[in-house]
Amino acid sequence: MFTDISWTDYLTAVFLLLAIYYVYVGVRYYSGDLKDLLSGKRKLNFRASPADSPGGPSPLFMDNKDRPAATAFGETTDDDYTEVEHLIGRLKEVIADASQRQLILQEFRHYLRLTLKEYPAVKISALRASVNKLIVSECEKYGAVTVSAEEVDVLWNDGL
Repeated sequence: MFTDISWTDYLTAVFLLLAIYYVYVGVRYYSGDLKDLLSGKRKLNFRASPADSPGGPSPLFMDNKDRPAATAFGETTDDDYTEVEHLIGRLKEVIADASQRQLILQEFRHYLRLTLKEYPAVKISALRASVNKLIVSECEKYGAVTVSAEEVDVLWNDGL
């Protein structure tokens, strides 16, 4: 019975079944990602291993001081960058509006706290420190209200 099936027939059948299985898994569980990829909204990102970098030490032989610093809150994704871009635009509007309306410090902090609360993913992102620096620099630029980086950190953590 098994002598009637050649190796090429067997391997062809196995590859077809594997292809069907992976197409099913891709459509079933990754349909949104596939749509974004095919429509051009998302690009494939291949990460090179540290050993592939020319002139860089092998990861097995690196000292602790030579290791790349890991982000404190995890890896940053394209979605994080998109959300940070939206937050930056919103913050610039908020700070310009607060400067124009000449809000007092408490009103400005409340306004800023409400804006930051709209973006909870950025709160745990590695980009949070950059957003804090942007807020401080925008406040200095408009000059109406000055806030320090520590005060901005407190605004992220404050509950209303």
